[in-house]
Amino acid sequence: MVAVLVGFMGAGKTTVGHIIAERLGQPFVDSDVLIEQRLGREIREIFATEGEAYFRELEHATVADLVRGPEAVVALGGGAVQDRRTRAVLRNARVIYLRVSYDEAMSRIQGDSFRPLLARPDLDAVYQRRLPIYEEVSVFTIDTDGRRPDAIARDVLTELTRLPSIPPKSSSVLVTPVGGSYYAHIGPGLADRVDTLLPALPDAERGVIIEAAEDTAVAARVAERFDAAGMATHRVAMPDTQASKTFRAAGHLADVLADHAMHKDDLVIAVGGEAICDIAGFVAATFNRGMKLCLIPTTLVAQADSAVGGKNAINLARGRNLVGTIHQPIAVISDIDVACANAERGFKAGLAEIAKHALISPSDLLGHLQAGLGALVSRDPEAVQSAATRSIEIKADIVSRDEREQGDRLYLNYGHTFAHAIEFVRGVTTDDQGEGVALGMMAAAHLAFRQGRIPATVVEQHRQLIAGLGLSVQGEFKLQELQQAWMRDKKYRHGIRFVVLNQLGQPESGVTAGEETLEAVLGDLAGR
Repeated sequence: MVAVLVGFMGAGKTTVGHIIAERLGQPFVDSDVLIEQRLGREIREIFATEGEAYFRELEHATVADLVRGPEAVVALGGGAVQDRRTRAVLRNARVIYLRVSYDEAMSRIQGDSFRPLLARPDLDAVYQRRLPIYEEVSVFTIDTDGRRPDAIARDVLTELTRLPSIPPKSSSVLVTPVGGSYYAHIGPGLADRVDTLLPALPDAERGVIIEAAEDTAVAARVAERFDAAGMATHRVAMPDTQASKTFRAAGHLADVLADHAMHKDDLVIAVGGEAICDIAGFVAATFNRGMKLCLIPTTLVAQADSAVGGKNAINLARGRNLVGTIHQPIAVISDIDVACANAERGFKAGLAEIAKHALISPSDLLGHLQAGLGALVSRDPEAVQSAATRSIEIKADIVSRDEREQGDRLYLNYGHTFAHAIEFVRGVTTDDQGEGVALGMMAAAHLAFRQGRIPATVVEQHRQLIAGLGLSVQGEFKLQELQQAWMRDKKYRHGIRFVVLNQLGQPESGVTAGEETLEAVLGDLAGR
Protein backbone atom coordinates (compact mmCIF):
# COMPACT_ATOMS: atom_id res chain seq x y z
CA MET A 1 0.00 0.00 0.00
CA VAL A 2 1.30 3.46 -0.89
CA ALA A 3 2.42 5.76 1.96
CA VAL A 4 1.75 9.43 1.22
CA LEU A 5 3.24 12.43 3.02
CA VAL A 6 1.13 15.60 3.09
CA GLY A 7 1.62 18.98 4.70
CA PHE A 8 2.31 22.62 3.95
CA MET A 9 5.41 23.56 1.99
CA GLY A 10 8.47 23.47 4.19
CA ALA A 11 7.15 20.58 6.32
CA GLY A 12 10.00 18.36 5.15
CA LYS A 13 7.98 15.91 3.06
CA THR A 14 10.71 15.32 0.48
CA THR A 15 13.57 14.99 2.96
CA VAL A 16 11.65 12.74 5.34
CA GLY A 17 10.15 10.79 2.44
CA HIS A 18 13.60 9.84 1.12
CA ILE A 19 14.59 8.48 4.55
CA ILE A 20 11.37 6.47 4.97
CA ALA A 21 11.58 5.02 1.47
CA GLU A 22 15.19 3.93 1.99
CA ARG A 23 14.33 2.17 5.26
CA LEU A 24 11.28 0.47 3.77
CA GLY A 25 13.16 -0.55 0.65
CA GLN A 26 10.65 1.21 -1.57
CA PRO A 27 10.98 3.88 -4.27
CA PHE A 28 10.40 7.52 -3.38
CA VAL A 29 8.34 9.80 -5.63
CA ASP A 30 7.81 13.53 -5.30
CA SER A 31 4.59 14.30 -7.19
CA ASP A 32 5.77 17.79 -8.17
CA VAL A 33 9.03 16.46 -9.57
CA LEU A 34 7.18 13.71 -11.43
CA ILE A 35 4.89 16.28 -13.09
CA GLU A 36 7.89 18.35 -14.13
CA GLN A 37 9.61 15.28 -15.57
CA ARG A 38 6.52 14.24 -17.51
CA LEU A 39 5.98 17.70 -19.01
CA GLY A 40 9.61 18.77 -19.28
CA ARG A 41 8.67 22.07 -17.64
CA GLU A 42 8.95 23.63 -14.19
CA ILE A 43 5.85 24.02 -12.05
CA ARG A 44 6.36 27.77 -11.69
CA GLU A 45 6.24 28.01 -15.49
CA ILE A 46 3.00 25.98 -15.61
CA PHE A 47 1.48 28.27 -12.98
CA ALA A 48 2.58 31.36 -14.90
CA THR A 49 1.33 30.26 -18.32
CA GLU A 50 -1.65 27.89 -17.86
CA GLY A 51 -2.65 28.86 -14.33
CA GLU A 52 -3.20 27.00 -11.06
CA ALA A 53 -6.44 25.27 -12.17
CA TYR A 54 -4.62 23.58 -15.06
CA PHE A 55 -1.85 22.46 -12.75
CA ARG A 56 -4.34 21.01 -10.23
CA GLU A 57 -5.86 18.83 -12.97
CA LEU A 58 -2.42 17.46 -13.81
CA GLU A 59 -1.72 17.00 -10.12
CA HIS A 60 -4.93 15.05 -9.49
CA ALA A 61 -4.26 12.65 -12.36
CA THR A 62 -0.69 12.13 -11.16
CA VAL A 63 -1.71 11.47 -7.56
CA ALA A 64 -4.42 9.00 -8.63
CA ASP A 65 -1.86 7.09 -10.72
CA LEU A 66 0.60 6.97 -7.83
CA VAL A 67 -1.93 5.84 -5.21
CA ARG A 68 -3.21 3.07 -7.47
CA GLY A 69 0.28 2.04 -8.51
CA PRO A 70 2.90 -0.19 -6.87
CA GLU A 71 4.10 0.31 -3.30
CA ALA A 72 6.06 3.53 -2.84
CA VAL A 73 6.57 6.49 -0.55
CA VAL A 74 5.05 9.60 -2.11
CA ALA A 75 5.39 13.26 -1.16
CA LEU A 76 2.60 15.54 -2.35
CA GLY A 77 2.67 19.23 -3.08
CA GLY A 78 1.11 21.26 -0.29
CA GLY A 79 -2.03 22.13 -2.26
CA ALA A 80 -2.84 18.70 -3.68
CA VAL A 81 -5.36 17.94 -0.93
CA GLN A 82 -7.56 20.87 -1.95
CA ASP A 83 -9.04 18.83 -4.80
CA ARG A 84 -12.03 16.80 -3.55
CA ARG A 85 -11.34 14.02 -6.05
CA THR A 86 -7.78 13.72 -4.81
CA ARG A 87 -8.94 13.55 -1.20
CA ALA A 88 -11.24 10.65 -2.11
CA VAL A 89 -8.39 8.77 -3.81
CA LEU A 90 -6.10 9.38 -0.82
CA ARG A 91 -8.47 7.37 1.36
CA ASN A 92 -6.93 4.33 -0.31
CA ALA A 93 -3.42 5.24 0.88
CA ARG A 94 -1.68 5.56 4.21
CA VAL A 95 -1.53 9.31 4.51
CA ILE A 96 0.84 10.90 7.04
CA TYR A 97 0.49 14.59 7.88
CA LEU A 98 3.76 16.33 8.66
CA ARG A 99 2.62 19.34 10.66
CA VAL A 100 4.68 22.52 10.60
CA SER A 101 3.85 25.93 12.03
CA TYR A 102 3.53 28.83 9.62
CA ASP A 103 6.54 30.71 11.00
CA GLU A 104 8.72 27.58 10.89
CA ALA A 105 7.65 26.85 7.31
CA MET A 106 8.50 30.39 6.20
CA SER A 107 11.92 30.24 7.83
CA ARG A 108 12.70 26.95 6.04
CA ILE A 109 11.70 28.05 2.53
CA GLN A 110 12.64 31.72 2.61
CA GLY A 111 13.92 32.84 -0.78
CA ASP A 112 12.98 29.61 -2.62
CA SER A 113 12.17 30.95 -6.10
CA PHE A 114 10.86 27.56 -7.27
CA ARG A 115 7.71 27.82 -5.12
CA PRO A 116 5.07 29.87 -7.04
CA LEU A 117 2.76 30.04 -4.02
CA LEU A 118 5.25 32.26 -2.14
CA ALA A 119 4.17 35.18 -4.33
CA ARG A 120 0.62 35.13 -2.93
CA PRO A 121 -0.17 38.00 -0.54
CA ASP A 122 -2.69 35.82 1.36
CA LEU A 123 -0.29 32.95 2.01
CA ASP A 124 -1.05 32.85 5.73
CA ALA A 125 -4.77 32.46 4.96
CA VAL A 126 -3.98 29.65 2.50
CA TYR A 127 -2.04 27.92 5.29
CA GLN A 128 -4.97 28.18 7.71
CA ARG A 129 -7.48 26.85 5.15
CA ARG A 130 -5.40 23.77 4.47
CA LEU A 131 -4.80 22.71 8.08
CA PRO A 132 -8.16 20.95 8.64
CA ILE A 133 -7.90 19.26 5.23
CA TYR A 134 -4.51 17.76 6.12
CA GLU A 135 -6.01 16.44 9.35
CA GLU A 136 -9.04 15.02 7.53
CA VAL A 137 -7.12 12.93 4.99
CA SER A 138 -4.38 11.61 7.26
CA VAL A 139 -4.11 8.44 9.30
CA PHE A 140 -1.85 10.16 11.83
CA THR A 141 -0.01 13.44 12.38
CA ILE A 142 3.67 14.02 13.18
CA ASP A 143 4.89 17.40 14.43
CA THR A 144 8.06 18.64 12.74
CA ASP A 145 8.92 22.00 14.34
CA GLY A 146 12.50 22.06 15.65
CA ARG A 147 13.10 18.38 14.85
CA ARG A 148 15.68 16.55 12.75
CA PRO A 149 14.41 14.69 9.65
CA ASP A 150 15.70 11.31 10.88
CA ALA A 151 13.77 11.66 14.15
CA ILE A 152 10.59 12.55 12.22
CA ALA A 153 11.11 9.57 9.90
CA ARG A 154 11.54 7.27 12.89
CA ASP A 155 8.19 8.42 14.31
CA VAL A 156 6.49 7.88 10.96
CA LEU A 157 7.86 4.36 10.65
CA THR A 158 6.76 3.54 14.20
CA GLU A 159 3.19 4.63 13.45
CA LEU A 160 3.10 2.80 10.12
CA THR A 161 3.98 -0.50 11.78
CA ARG A 162 0.98 -0.15 14.11
CA LEU A 163 -1.50 -0.16 11.24
CA PRO A 164 -3.04 -3.45 10.01
CA SER A 165 -0.95 -5.28 7.43
CA ILE A 166 -2.62 -5.21 4.03
CA PRO A 167 -2.69 -8.49 2.08
CA PRO A 168 -1.31 -8.44 -1.48
CA LYS A 169 -3.70 -7.26 -4.20
CA SER A 170 -6.02 -5.71 -1.60
CA SER A 171 -7.09 -2.16 -0.86
CA SER A 172 -7.89 -0.47 2.42
CA VAL A 173 -10.02 2.67 2.33
CA LEU A 174 -10.02 4.91 5.41
CA VAL A 175 -13.45 6.06 6.63
CA THR A 176 -13.39 8.91 9.17
CA PRO A 177 -16.89 9.95 10.32
CA VAL A 178 -17.48 11.57 13.71
CA GLY A 179 -18.81 8.27 15.06
CA GLY A 180 -15.45 6.51 14.65
CA SER A 181 -12.72 5.90 12.09
CA TYR A 182 -12.11 2.51 10.49
CA TYR A 183 -10.82 0.80 7.38
CA ALA A 184 -12.93 -0.78 4.67
CA HIS A 185 -10.74 -3.58 3.31
CA ILE A 186 -11.47 -5.19 -0.04
CA GLY A 187 -9.57 -7.90 -1.87
CA PRO A 188 -9.37 -11.60 -2.74
CA GLY A 189 -9.40 -14.23 0.00
CA LEU A 190 -10.00 -11.83 2.89
CA ALA A 191 -12.51 -14.16 4.57
CA ASP A 192 -9.48 -16.23 5.56
CA ARG A 193 -7.59 -13.24 6.99
CA VAL A 194 -10.18 -11.37 9.04
CA ASP A 195 -8.23 -11.74 12.29
CA THR A 196 -5.25 -9.87 10.79
CA LEU A 197 -7.38 -6.95 9.57
CA LEU A 198 -9.09 -6.00 12.83
CA PRO A 199 -7.85 -3.19 15.05
CA ALA A 200 -6.58 -4.12 18.50
CA LEU A 201 -9.42 -5.33 20.75
CA PRO A 202 -7.78 -5.84 24.15
CA ASP A 203 -11.08 -5.93 26.06
CA ALA A 204 -13.05 -8.20 23.74
CA GLU A 205 -13.52 -11.72 25.15
CA ARG A 206 -16.02 -13.31 22.78
CA GLY A 207 -18.00 -12.73 19.62
CA VAL A 208 -21.36 -13.57 18.10
CA ILE A 209 -21.46 -14.17 14.35
CA ILE A 210 -24.80 -13.21 12.80
CA GLU A 211 -24.63 -14.94 9.45
CA ALA A 212 -26.72 -15.33 6.35
CA ALA A 213 -28.18 -18.82 6.01
CA GLU A 214 -26.89 -18.63 2.44
CA ASP A 215 -23.31 -17.93 3.62
CA THR A 216 -22.69 -20.62 6.23
CA ALA A 217 -19.53 -21.85 4.48
CA VAL A 218 -18.02 -18.34 4.52
CA ALA A 219 -19.10 -17.86 8.14
CA ALA A 220 -17.39 -21.11 9.10
CA ARG A 221 -14.12 -19.83 7.63
CA VAL A 222 -14.51 -16.58 9.54
CA ALA A 223 -15.23 -18.45 12.78
CA GLU A 224 -12.06 -20.52 12.30
CA ARG A 225 -9.97 -17.36 12.10
CA PHE A 226 -11.47 -15.93 15.30
CA ASP A 227 -10.99 -19.23 17.08
CA ALA A 228 -7.35 -19.35 15.94
CA ALA A 229 -6.89 -15.82 17.31
CA GLY A 230 -8.24 -16.92 20.69
CA MET A 231 -11.71 -15.37 20.51
CA ALA A 232 -14.55 -17.82 21.05
CA THR A 233 -17.56 -17.23 18.81
CA HIS A 234 -21.17 -18.33 18.73
CA ARG A 235 -22.96 -18.46 15.38
CA VAL A 236 -26.60 -17.70 14.62
CA ALA A 237 -28.01 -17.94 11.08
CA MET A 238 -30.86 -16.00 9.46
CA PRO A 239 -32.18 -15.70 5.89
CA ASP A 240 -30.49 -12.83 4.07
CA THR A 241 -33.78 -11.20 3.11
CA GLN A 242 -35.76 -8.11 4.03
CA ALA A 243 -38.07 -10.38 6.05
CA SER A 244 -35.24 -10.78 8.59
CA LYS A 245 -35.15 -7.05 9.32
CA THR A 246 -37.91 -6.87 11.95
CA PHE A 247 -38.32 -6.03 15.62
CA ARG A 248 -39.02 -9.70 16.24
CA ALA A 249 -35.71 -10.73 14.67
CA ALA A 250 -33.87 -8.00 16.57
CA GLY A 251 -35.42 -9.22 19.81
CA HIS A 252 -34.35 -12.80 19.06
CA LEU A 253 -30.77 -11.72 18.39
CA ALA A 254 -30.72 -9.58 21.52
CA ASP A 255 -31.80 -12.65 23.51
CA VAL A 256 -28.93 -14.61 21.97
CA LEU A 257 -26.46 -11.92 23.05
CA ALA A 258 -27.94 -11.91 26.54
CA ASP A 259 -27.83 -15.71 26.77
CA HIS A 260 -24.11 -15.60 26.01
CA ALA A 261 -23.48 -12.75 28.48
CA MET A 262 -22.09 -10.49 25.78
CA HIS A 263 -20.52 -7.34 27.19
CA LYS A 264 -20.11 -3.90 25.69
CA ASP A 265 -16.52 -4.56 24.60
CA ASP A 266 -17.34 -7.89 22.94
CA LEU A 267 -17.83 -8.15 19.20
CA VAL A 268 -20.85 -8.54 16.95
CA ILE A 269 -19.77 -9.93 13.57
CA ALA A 270 -22.05 -9.83 10.52
CA VAL A 271 -21.40 -12.25 7.65
CA GLY A 272 -23.90 -11.72 4.86
CA GLY A 273 -25.49 -9.28 2.48
CA GLU A 274 -27.32 -6.00 3.07
CA ALA A 275 -30.11 -7.44 5.20
CA ILE A 276 -27.77 -9.31 7.55
CA CYS A 277 -25.44 -6.33 7.91
CA ASP A 278 -28.46 -4.12 8.63
CA ILE A 279 -30.01 -6.28 11.35
CA ALA A 280 -26.62 -7.04 12.94
CA GLY A 281 -25.77 -3.34 12.93
CA PHE A 282 -29.11 -2.46 14.51
CA VAL A 283 -28.61 -4.99 17.31
CA ALA A 284 -24.98 -3.91 17.85
CA ALA A 285 -26.11 -0.28 18.09
CA THR A 286 -28.80 -0.99 20.69
CA PHE A 287 -27.69 -3.96 22.83
CA ASN A 288 -25.75 -2.72 25.87
CA ARG A 289 -26.40 0.73 24.37
CA GLY A 290 -23.81 0.00 21.74
CA MET A 291 -21.32 -2.77 20.98
CA LYS A 292 -18.36 -3.17 18.67
CA LEU A 293 -19.35 -4.27 15.18
CA CYS A 294 -17.37 -5.94 12.40
CA LEU A 295 -19.03 -6.21 9.00
CA ILE A 296 -18.01 -8.95 6.57
CA PRO A 297 -20.32 -8.29 3.60
CA THR A 298 -20.69 -11.14 1.13
CA THR A 299 -22.55 -9.40 -1.73
CA LEU A 300 -21.29 -6.70 -4.07
CA VAL A 301 -24.04 -4.25 -3.13
CA ALA A 302 -23.05 -4.48 0.53
CA GLN A 303 -19.32 -4.32 -0.21
CA ALA A 304 -19.41 -1.39 -2.62
CA ASP A 305 -22.05 0.63 -0.81
CA SER A 306 -24.21 -0.22 2.19
CA ALA A 307 -21.59 -1.65 4.57
CA VAL A 308 -19.73 1.68 4.55
CA GLY A 309 -21.18 4.61 6.47
CA GLY A 310 -22.79 3.15 9.59
CA LYS A 311 -26.44 3.13 8.55
CA ASN A 312 -28.55 0.23 9.76
CA ALA A 313 -32.29 -0.27 10.00
CA ILE A 314 -35.24 -2.58 10.31
CA ASN A 315 -38.49 -2.63 8.37
CA LEU A 316 -42.10 -2.01 9.31
CA ALA A 317 -45.16 -3.25 7.51
CA ARG A 318 -45.65 0.20 5.98
CA GLY A 319 -42.15 0.67 4.68
CA ARG A 320 -38.49 -0.36 4.58
CA ASN A 321 -35.81 1.03 6.89
CA LEU A 322 -38.23 3.20 8.86
CA VAL A 323 -36.54 2.43 12.21
CA GLY A 324 -32.78 2.57 12.48
CA THR A 325 -29.60 4.09 13.87
CA ILE A 326 -26.19 5.22 12.70
CA HIS A 327 -23.55 3.02 14.32
CA GLN A 328 -20.10 2.81 12.75
CA PRO A 329 -18.27 -0.53 12.57
CA ILE A 330 -14.68 -1.02 13.68
CA ALA A 331 -13.85 -2.64 10.33
CA VAL A 332 -15.45 -3.67 7.05
CA ILE A 333 -13.79 -6.72 5.48
CA SER A 334 -14.92 -7.59 1.95
CA ASP A 335 -13.77 -10.71 0.14
CA ILE A 336 -14.23 -9.89 -3.54
CA ASP A 337 -14.10 -13.58 -4.52
CA VAL A 338 -17.16 -14.22 -2.36
CA ALA A 339 -19.07 -11.31 -3.94
CA CYS A 340 -18.25 -12.50 -7.46
CA ALA A 341 -19.46 -16.00 -6.59
CA ASN A 342 -22.76 -14.57 -5.33
CA ALA A 343 -24.04 -13.81 -8.83
CA GLU A 344 -27.71 -14.08 -7.86
CA ARG A 345 -27.42 -12.21 -4.57
CA GLY A 346 -26.72 -8.53 -4.82
CA PHE A 347 -24.28 -8.53 -7.71
CA LYS A 348 -26.32 -6.48 -10.16
CA ALA A 349 -27.58 -4.36 -7.28
CA GLY A 350 -23.94 -3.64 -6.50
CA LEU A 351 -23.31 -2.60 -10.09
CA ALA A 352 -26.27 -0.20 -9.81
CA GLU A 353 -24.82 1.43 -6.68
CA ILE A 354 -21.38 1.69 -8.26
CA ALA A 355 -23.00 3.39 -11.27
CA LYS A 356 -24.76 5.80 -8.90
CA HIS A 357 -21.46 6.82 -7.31
CA ALA A 358 -19.97 7.33 -10.77
CA LEU A 359 -22.81 9.62 -11.84
CA ILE A 360 -22.88 11.82 -8.73
CA SER A 361 -19.14 12.30 -8.26
CA PRO A 362 -16.54 14.27 -10.24
CA SER A 363 -14.20 11.27 -10.13
CA ASP A 364 -12.73 9.04 -12.80
CA LEU A 365 -15.13 6.20 -11.95
CA LEU A 366 -17.57 6.90 -14.80
CA GLY A 367 -14.86 6.68 -17.44
CA HIS A 368 -13.44 3.63 -15.71
CA LEU A 369 -16.81 1.87 -15.90
CA GLN A 370 -17.45 2.85 -19.50
CA ALA A 371 -14.09 1.39 -20.51
CA GLY A 372 -14.64 -1.95 -18.79
CA LEU A 373 -18.32 -2.87 -18.79
CA GLY A 374 -17.75 -6.33 -20.25
CA ALA A 375 -15.30 -7.42 -17.56
CA LEU A 376 -17.59 -6.09 -14.82
CA VAL A 377 -20.70 -7.84 -16.07
CA SER A 378 -18.80 -11.10 -16.49
CA ARG A 379 -17.64 -10.81 -12.86
CA ASP A 380 -13.92 -10.64 -13.50
CA PRO A 381 -12.58 -10.32 -9.92
CA GLU A 382 -9.89 -7.75 -10.71
CA ALA A 383 -12.31 -5.56 -12.65
CA VAL A 384 -14.98 -5.84 -9.96
CA GLN A 385 -12.51 -5.02 -7.19
CA SER A 386 -11.16 -2.01 -9.06
CA ALA A 387 -14.64 -0.57 -9.61
CA ALA A 388 -15.80 -1.40 -6.08
CA THR A 389 -12.71 0.20 -4.54
CA ARG A 390 -13.31 3.45 -6.42
CA SER A 391 -16.94 3.28 -5.32
CA ILE A 392 -15.92 2.85 -1.67
CA GLU A 393 -13.47 5.76 -1.92
CA ILE A 394 -16.27 8.04 -3.10
CA LYS A 395 -18.73 6.92 -0.44
CA ALA A 396 -16.12 7.00 2.33
CA ASP A 397 -15.25 10.58 1.44
CA ILE A 398 -18.91 11.65 1.52
CA VAL A 399 -19.93 9.90 4.74
CA SER A 400 -16.76 11.07 6.48
CA ARG A 401 -17.80 14.67 5.84
CA ASP A 402 -21.49 14.12 6.56
CA GLU A 403 -22.25 11.19 8.84
CA ARG A 404 -25.82 12.23 9.69
CA GLU A 405 -27.15 13.05 6.20
CA GLN A 406 -27.34 16.79 6.71
CA GLY A 407 -25.50 17.75 3.53
CA ASP A 408 -23.52 15.85 0.90
CA ARG A 409 -24.65 12.42 2.14
CA LEU A 410 -28.10 13.23 0.76
CA TYR A 411 -26.57 12.89 -2.71
CA LEU A 412 -26.21 9.15 -2.08
CA ASN A 413 -29.99 8.98 -2.43
CA TYR A 414 -29.67 9.64 -6.17
CA GLY A 415 -32.34 7.51 -7.83
CA HIS A 416 -33.43 6.06 -4.48
CA THR A 417 -36.53 8.21 -4.01
CA PHE A 418 -37.99 6.80 -7.21
CA ALA A 419 -36.49 3.36 -6.50
CA HIS A 420 -38.04 2.92 -3.05
CA ALA A 421 -41.45 3.89 -4.38
CA ILE A 422 -41.05 1.52 -7.34
CA GLU A 423 -40.12 -1.31 -4.98
CA PHE A 424 -43.11 -0.47 -2.76
CA VAL A 425 -45.47 -0.62 -5.73
CA ARG A 426 -43.96 -3.84 -7.00
CA GLY A 427 -44.11 -5.39 -3.54
CA VAL A 428 -40.42 -6.20 -3.54
CA THR A 429 -39.43 -7.84 -0.25
CA THR A 430 -36.10 -9.35 -1.28
CA ASP A 431 -33.12 -8.18 -3.28
CA ASP A 432 -34.42 -7.00 -6.65
CA GLN A 433 -30.92 -7.15 -8.17
CA GLY A 434 -30.72 -3.41 -8.55
CA GLU A 435 -33.63 -2.94 -10.94
CA GLY A 436 -35.34 -0.41 -8.67
CA VAL A 437 -32.23 1.77 -8.30
CA ALA A 438 -31.48 1.51 -12.03
CA LEU A 439 -34.99 2.65 -12.95
CA GLY A 440 -34.81 5.31 -10.23
CA MET A 441 -31.65 6.81 -11.70
CA MET A 442 -33.20 6.85 -15.16
CA ALA A 443 -36.28 8.60 -13.74
CA ALA A 444 -34.05 11.13 -11.96
CA ALA A 445 -32.24 11.78 -15.25
CA HIS A 446 -35.54 12.31 -17.07
CA LEU A 447 -36.61 14.70 -14.29
CA ALA A 448 -33.40 16.71 -14.54
CA PHE A 449 -33.85 16.92 -18.32
CA ARG A 450 -37.47 18.04 -17.94
CA GLN A 451 -36.34 20.75 -15.53
CA GLY A 452 -33.69 21.98 -17.96
CA ARG A 453 -30.78 20.94 -15.77
CA ILE A 454 -29.07 18.47 -18.11
CA PRO A 455 -29.08 17.95 -21.88
CA ALA A 456 -30.43 14.86 -23.61
CA THR A 457 -26.86 13.62 -24.05
CA VAL A 458 -26.50 13.12 -20.28
CA VAL A 459 -29.76 11.16 -20.18
CA GLU A 460 -28.34 8.98 -22.94
CA GLN A 461 -25.13 8.48 -20.94
CA HIS A 462 -27.29 7.21 -18.09
CA ARG A 463 -29.08 4.86 -20.46
CA GLN A 464 -25.91 3.45 -21.99
CA LEU A 465 -24.18 2.94 -18.64
CA ILE A 466 -27.15 1.31 -16.90
CA ALA A 467 -28.10 -0.88 -19.86
CA GLY A 468 -24.45 -1.80 -20.34
CA LEU A 469 -24.44 -3.16 -16.78
CA GLY A 470 -27.38 -5.40 -17.66
CA LEU A 471 -29.97 -3.34 -15.78
CA SER A 472 -33.38 -2.03 -16.80
CA VAL A 473 -33.80 1.45 -18.26
CA GLN A 474 -37.59 1.38 -18.90
CA GLY A 475 -40.64 0.65 -16.77
CA GLU A 476 -44.27 1.73 -16.51
CA PHE A 477 -45.67 3.07 -13.23
CA LYS A 478 -48.64 5.12 -12.08
CA LEU A 479 -47.95 8.38 -10.29
CA GLN A 480 -50.76 7.90 -7.79
CA GLU A 481 -49.26 4.60 -6.62
CA LEU A 482 -45.79 6.10 -6.26
CA GLN A 483 -47.20 9.00 -4.27
CA GLN A 484 -48.57 6.60 -1.67
CA ALA A 485 -45.04 5.35 -1.07
CA TRP A 486 -43.55 8.86 -1.04
CA MET A 487 -45.80 9.91 1.82
CA ARG A 488 -43.72 7.60 4.06
CA ASP A 489 -40.36 8.45 2.54
CA LYS A 490 -37.75 9.63 5.07
CA LYS A 491 -36.87 12.55 2.79
CA TYR A 492 -40.42 13.93 2.78
CA ARG A 493 -40.36 17.67 3.65
CA HIS A 494 -43.69 19.36 2.89
CA GLY A 495 -43.69 17.23 -0.25
CA ILE A 496 -41.38 14.67 -1.75
CA ARG A 497 -37.80 15.73 -2.47
CA PHE A 498 -35.51 14.37 -5.15
CA VAL A 499 -31.78 14.31 -5.84
CA VAL A 500 -31.05 15.36 -9.43
CA LEU A 501 -27.98 16.26 -11.45
CA ASN A 502 -27.18 19.71 -12.77
CA GLN A 503 -24.53 17.98 -14.84
CA LEU A 504 -22.53 14.79 -14.43
CA GLY A 505 -20.82 14.86 -11.05
CA GLN A 506 -22.88 17.82 -9.79
CA PRO A 507 -25.88 16.58 -7.77
CA GLU A 508 -28.42 18.74 -5.98
CA SER A 509 -30.71 17.54 -3.20
CA GLY A 510 -34.08 18.77 -1.97
CA VAL A 511 -35.52 19.30 -5.46
CA THR A 512 -39.31 19.30 -5.85
CA ALA A 513 -41.44 18.62 -8.93
CA GLY A 514 -45.08 19.19 -9.77
CA GLU A 515 -47.50 16.43 -10.76
CA GLU A 516 -47.51 17.46 -14.40
CA THR A 517 -43.73 17.18 -14.59
CA LEU A 518 -43.73 13.84 -12.76
CA GLU A 519 -46.37 12.46 -15.12
CA ALA A 520 -44.15 13.46 -18.03
CA VAL A 521 -41.14 11.83 -16.36
CA LEU A 522 -43.02 8.57 -15.92
CA GLY A 523 -44.00 8.76 -19.57
CA ASP A 524 -40.32 9.13 -20.47
CA LEU A 525 -39.46 6.18 -18.24
CA ALA A 526 -42.10 4.07 -19.97
CA GLY A 527 -40.66 5.00 -23.37
CA ARG A 528 -43.76 6.85 -24.46
